[in-house]
This record gives sequence, C-alpha cells and structure tokens, in this order.
Amino acid sequence: MSDLSYTPAFAPTDWIDNVHRIQADGTNGFNVRFDAIQADLQQAAAVVSEINTAIGRPVGVPTGQQLLTPGLDLVSTPNSVIGGWTYDETGAAHPDAGSAGGSAVMGLSLPADIRLVSFRAIGLFAGGATSLNILLLRIPLSDASATPDRLAEITNSTSVFTNPYDITVPVDTAFAAVDPDTFRYYIALSTGFVQDSSATSLATVQLAYTAS
Repeated sequence: MSDLSYTPAFAPTDWIDNVHRIQADGTNGFNVRFDAIQADLQQAAAVVSEINTAIGRPVGVPTGQQLLTPGLDLVSTPNSVIGGWTYDETGAAHPDAGSAGGSAVMGLSLPADIRLVSFRAIGLFAGGATSLNILLLRIPLSDASATPDRLAEITNSTSVFTNPYDITVPVDTAFAAVDPDTFRYYIALSTGFVQDSSATSLATVQLAYTAS
C-alpha cells in the first residue's frame, strides 16, 4: 500500500466580539468556512476509502498486471507420422524436419484467483510453406475426453510472423479466470512442412495476468 496522508486545510480566522460582523459572504463569511470544512471532509473520506480498499485486499494478491514466464518443458507427442520437438544448447525448442513437422505439449501450473490477459511467444520462424501453431488450452480435470477450451492461439495463419518473431495475443475473456481446481492448463504446439529444423523454434512463452 502506498503512503497515505491527510493534512487539514481548514484554518479559520477567529471572530472577535464587537469587532467582526458575522455574515454569509466574504473572505471570513460562513459560506467560505463551510466550503472549506466540506473540502476537508471530502479529502478525509477519500483517504479512508483507500485504506478500506487496501485492508480488504487479500494478502499476497498482486494489484497490477503481472507476468509469468514458465520455463519450457515440452513433451513430444510423436507417432508414426508426426515428429516431435528437441532442444538446442540455448534451451529453445525446435520441431523435427519433415512435411508433418512436430507436435508437443507442456503443462502449466497457474495460481488460483487470477485472470489471464495475454499470451506471448518468442522464437524463430522459417516462413515459406512452414506452419506454426502455439495454443493455450484448458481441459476439465473431471473429463479428460472433453474438447479443450482454446484460451489463445498464436499461428501464422492469423498472425504476421517475422523472423525472429515476438507475438502477443489476448486471452479469450470467457476463459480468462483461472480455476486450477476445475481445469488443467497446458500449451500445445504443432508444425508442418519444416524444411530446416534449426530455422523454426519456440524460445519463450509468457502470460500476463491480473488479480481476479
């Protein structure tokens, strides 16, 4: 909580018997004094309101927009057709070369009582016929066969990729409230038509969020 202070501004000049005439207007009239008292009370009320908000805020809950940058922990999901992803010496992940590219998933441990704002991805993109899809998803804990909710998607079919790329997209507000007691959150990657594995990568993902 930032420092709060209240300095009264009302400092009236005393009336003297048989010298001053009490009046409504003028620099020493009732109106000026009452206006000053009202201004002081409004300032005091504003400070009390800020204190009440700060006291009511749960301890440890962030107040502004925060950033979460999880370390990449991809698990490849290869099969007979689709390849996987491997890491280079910098920790960036690259898809297998080939027309099918590679697929991988990464689980996320998100704190409760936050709202996701945006999803960011950074890496390399070869361009040309190569496709790259980076999805932020959630699925109910109680139904692993359910269709995942798509919170955000970074894909070259909807976003303009540079090389290297650094793309941020908003999270769908319908799914922004994080509830780890009900949902499991994860990132899914897929690529296609990868000619050179070293030319396409995912180096960083980042989530922006606020307190619920």
